[in-house]
Amino acid sequence: MKENNGHADSIIVMKFGGTSVRNEESRAHSIKHIRSHSDAGKQVVVVVSAMGRKGEPYATDTLISLLKDLGEPVNPAELDSVMSLGETISSAFFSHLLCQNGLPAEAFTGRQAGILTDDNPGNAKILEIYPARIVSALNRGKIAVVAGFQGTTAAGDVRTLGRGGSDTSAVALGAALNAERVEIYSDVDGIANCDPRQISVASFMDTISAAQILSMANEGSSVIHPRAVKASLKTKTPIVARNTFSNAAGTIIFHHESANQSEQVTLAHRENMALIVFENATDAQRLVPEMIPIDECRFLIKNDIYLENSLKLLKTSLGTLKLEEGWSTISVVFDKSAEESINVPQTEIIPSSNNVICYLLKEDRLEVSLQLLYDHYLLKSQ
Repeated sequence: MKENNGHADSIIVMKFGGTSVRNEESRAHSIKHIRSHSDAGKQVVVVVSAMGRKGEPYATDTLISLLKDLGEPVNPAELDSVMSLGETISSAFFSHLLCQNGLPAEAFTGRQAGILTDDNPGNAKILEIYPARIVSALNRGKIAVVAGFQGTTAAGDVRTLGRGGSDTSAVALGAALNAERVEIYSDVDGIANCDPRQISVASFMDTISAAQILSMANEGSSVIHPRAVKASLKTKTPIVARNTFSNAAGTIIFHHESANQSEQVTLAHRENMALIVFENATDAQRLVPEMIPIDECRFLIKNDIYLENSLKLLKTSLGTLKLEEGWSTISVVFDKSAEESINVPQTEIIPSSNNVICYLLKEDRLEVSLQLLYDHYLLKSQ
């Protein structure tokens, strides 16, 4: 990443998700947080997601349905062109809104922000960021409002960054600008030790190490994307997960040396997974890197808009396969090496990293299995 040698220590990058920019009320809360930093003399970069959720006109899922409803499979490059529009609209709208509220701002697409990606539609990787135009705007007293989730290839083609891509945009920009910290806003008070939608007594953590949150993200937690955490590792940029609708301090993601590991335990899970089974051992993951290997013949893949394209590629290259829907995983994630596993009925332990115990199970067993693991590992550690 290109470093900014200007007022680097005073830059705050703030990312607002779809629920934080979806309507007038939520945007008012977002503006309040932005004004707080601006009034304190900070230079502010705001990264925005598309406005709202599926069914609302500019939400990503609504835009996807424009093409998907015509029939599948959808050309991934064309899908990227449509999907990126949600964030582009959001950045222009939110920039104008800030100006109308006495906060001078300037909007940037991913390309204008200098975000260069590889040519992998739907899951592009940021290769480099050239933030000169953002630095110029900041030094002119403007708040830079950047469209998240997107960048462009060297050829100028728009590419999206995959699930959680706006988080990745924000943290990568924070690293490129040597920001003081990156704040990621959503509609919850921080990062919980387990999904509160599944376990009602899950608690929010004050802090969590980058290593542990990276493992959680790799194991399916939707709190923050793995690429976003990885983007902070080189510069050790602190990340704070906060609630748009409150003044709660949130959860600080910090960087520590391996010798300073904690006793903290968390749970992560994946839902809506499909199991792909080949007749013979295969290296199918080289064709579809997003797949999760169970053994030489079995792989898990997200059952989403890209599944049909992936299946077509696998069948063309490798021949016959069997697809089973309705699978999930639960992972017990430690900040240190994993403890001994426990028996969970109707599950299979599958390979993962040395600080994780990962269980494979049918989706209808998810709730009861999460509760069992929570009671054993997390209640014990509290």
